[in-house]
Amino acid sequence: MAANSLKFTTHEGVLKTVPLDTVRLVKPMTAEDKARAKDKLKEKSGIELDADRVSVRIEFADKSSKLAREGLDAIREQGVALVNLGSDRYAPAVNITAAETFTKDDAERLKNADYALNQTFRSKVETRAGTILSSATPAQVMERRARALGVVPPLAVATPKA
Repeated sequence: MAANSLKFTTHEGVLKTVPLDTVRLVKPMTAEDKARAKDKLKEKSGIELDADRVSVRIEFADKSSKLAREGLDAIREQGVALVNLGSDRYAPAVNITAAETFTKDDAERLKNADYALNQTFRSKVETRAGTILSSATPAQVMERRARALGVVPPLAVATPKA
């Protein structure tokens, strides 16, 4: 059964429940990510973060984010199917509405808008929470979505031989 909300514990220990369609990305935190978050929170708010207690960063449609104690497996146990978009970035499968090729023209437009593209993107993934760039191809994204939702992709259906 697919979930329509996500429950997580913030780094402060507060249990939150948010509508799943507001979740843009879930990204596991590396040791480097945790060190940056610890320094940033200390500098900005004077908060002393116990980096060992956070596992993922959850980004929302408004581009705000929260650090959460639960890891990917705990999120999946809630019935939230996640799709790997590459570079260890995950989106809720039910939020993905389309994927299309990320073109050189798209990249040029972003560069002209002062965005730094530090990796190769192959697709633009439309979600209920906004557009996400992915290093996976559009076909890979949609196949991963179908698999995560337990739907057999059309190309995987066996056709009887005549």
